[in-house]
Amino acid sequence: MLQAIRDKTTGWIAYLIIILISIPFALAGISSYFGGGAEQPLATVNGEEIDSRQLDNAYANYRNRLAQVFGGQIPENFDNELILKEQVLTQLIEEKSLQSYSENQRYRIGDIELNEKIRAMTIFHQDGKFNSDLYESQLRSQGQSPASFEQSLRFSTQIQQLGQAVTRTAFITPVVRSNFSSLTSQQRKIRIVTIKNQTSNIELSEAEISDYYQQQSALFKTEEQLKIDYIELSLETIKSTISVSEDQLLDRYEQNKNSFTSTQIRTTSHILLTLSKDADEQQIEQVEQKIKELKNRIDDGEDFAVLAREHSQDPGSAAEGGSLGEVEKGMMVKPFEDVLFSMQTGQVSDPVKTGFGWHLIKLDSIAGGDTKSFDQARADLLDEIQTELAENQIYDLVENLSNISYEQSDSLLPAAEQLDLKIQTSGWFSRLNGSGIAVENKIREIAFSDEVLLQKRNSEGLELEQGKIIFLRLNQHAPAKLKPLTEVSQEIENILKRNKGRTRTTEIGTQALEQLKKGTSLEDIALANNVEVDNAGFVSRNDNKIDRDVLSIVFSLNKPGSKAEFEGVSEIDGDYSLVELSDVKIPDNSADNKTTEQLAVSHANYDYQAILKTITADADVVRTVAEDQ
Repeated sequence: MLQAIRDKTTGWIAYLIIILISIPFALAGISSYFGGGAEQPLATVNGEEIDSRQLDNAYANYRNRLAQVFGGQIPENFDNELILKEQVLTQLIEEKSLQSYSENQRYRIGDIELNEKIRAMTIFHQDGKFNSDLYESQLRSQGQSPASFEQSLRFSTQIQQLGQAVTRTAFITPVVRSNFSSLTSQQRKIRIVTIKNQTSNIELSEAEISDYYQQQSALFKTEEQLKIDYIELSLETIKSTISVSEDQLLDRYEQNKNSFTSTQIRTTSHILLTLSKDADEQQIEQVEQKIKELKNRIDDGEDFAVLAREHSQDPGSAAEGGSLGEVEKGMMVKPFEDVLFSMQTGQVSDPVKTGFGWHLIKLDSIAGGDTKSFDQARADLLDEIQTELAENQIYDLVENLSNISYEQSDSLLPAAEQLDLKIQTSGWFSRLNGSGIAVENKIREIAFSDEVLLQKRNSEGLELEQGKIIFLRLNQHAPAKLKPLTEVSQEIENILKRNKGRTRTTEIGTQALEQLKKGTSLEDIALANNVEVDNAGFVSRNDNKIDRDVLSIVFSLNKPGSKAEFEGVSEIDGDYSLVELSDVKIPDNSADNKTTEQLAVSHANYDYQAILKTITADADVVRTVAEDQ
């Protein structure tokens, strides 16, 4: 998107790899319109540089994934920019190291396999089949060419091959598997008495509530919020103002007629009689004679598929009646391809010799190869030309806007007036949440930056999706403020009662635990506290009916001997549970427990991580000092 900006400002053509490719940090966009000069790389790996743009884009994607993991919001204790960026940079270094290593170890993907991989991607399918026009338009919409996409796919496949080479050869010994199975399938017989949080009859003074309010004031503050003013440059808006003549459309159509011709796909079958490289003249003559005999039999009316199953020596297609499926130019060796693409539907070729041996080729069907008429292509041509012209215009406009907003950084009005743009105002939003334009993380981060919030300057241009460039500045700032005590007093009262109740309940529970260890029965403890004994029976490690804190305690206790084992645990809600462990058993079928598969996967992942760390450690890595980043 906005290719002209990329070309003119940095000379580096960023590309977007679609989500089907598993390279974690390959996404890029416009990151700078105004910067000058070569920047110091953040790190180099075997001579390959990692610059700030790569880090910024990888960091943005990493934050987005983290936000998704946590339900749309990154918890505050996880949201440390310095720590997250260091993690991302480390992953980028590991990725570069893997790339270098895989290339040196000659991991590769062949052209045919690459073609099959692309054709299997449903994002390029139309009506259930691969569509070459859709393929090219999808890539073009992401500012990417088929060549760059295919190169990216080659790279990602190299990494996958390396990972599979490690994980598929990992193994665990029978002893480890048996021990793991025994532990994970183990069941423990328990009974539980839970003493509820003792919050009743707790009296609180106004002073206690006021003191907590003062001491924990940070818990009772409103969120800091902003409103921003912004102006927006939209590629689509600029396109709508651009007129294109009929002559321009016709000229572009004639120049690019090939791009409006769909790829021709031929469904084909063959019969192959192989020839070894050291075959003598007699053997060559015998094979040639046999292929001619087969051709004569087909000409006499015998079924091609039946003969292929009986005589073809291609192990991949013989059982399928010789079917090779869909083939397009570039997939087969030249002698085979030349004959195939000169045939008519239903025709069977004369014998064709290739490096594999002798072939009889049957053309089953032809699809594609049609060229759109000018009228059919007109909308695409118009959009293409308008986009190109708009990209050139938007570069000049962004440059102009950036100069104005920088030189007159205390207002957006001069920039808006000069380019006849409307100043818009957002609603209120916080650092973590917003609506409208503030839904974008990028907008919120810049709005709360020192430059905009404290220095009250115009922001630099920010690229959003769909070709939008935003310049913004602060409109209003509502600092976080302490809510009045009257508004939060009930909340504080509940917190204090719960905390005091927890303390009281824990005291009662620990005293009861001492009594159990001295011989008092669980029934007596339950009776004294007016609760019931929960006879849970045998439970497993993943029993979802038992509180996780209780389960953790249950499976940390020693196996009981002649007497039961007892332990207590204070739960999150303030309850206190007393646990009796009386028996441990391992099911007879533990050796077949599916959880052993988890161990195999874990071992494979550990092996891969160990090799990854070794490859990275062996790479020639030079990192810039953190203060310089």
